[in-house]
Amino acid sequence: MDERRGEQQGAGSHPPIASAGSTLPPAQQAWSRYVTHRLDCLTCQDIDAGPCGESERLHRVWLGLSNRALDQIADKAN
Repeated sequence: MDERRGEQQGAGSHPPIASAGSTLPPAQQAWSRYVTHRLDCLTCQDIDAGPCGESERLHRVWLGLSNRALDQIADKAN
């Protein structure tokens, strides 16, 4: 059951993930793209449909960048 309450926000009406003019590290940029997609994509918002292929791809990109960043931190700590 898809019981939505209150007024629905239109696509692109959510607040920005980061402030204008700021530069995020690559992993955070990838997460921002993933979250922005999930908030705007009608397929991803449909509880019965589940995430779309683009969402899955963006999530894999974020995981890869995050894992590389963690590996770099671990290498510097040793």
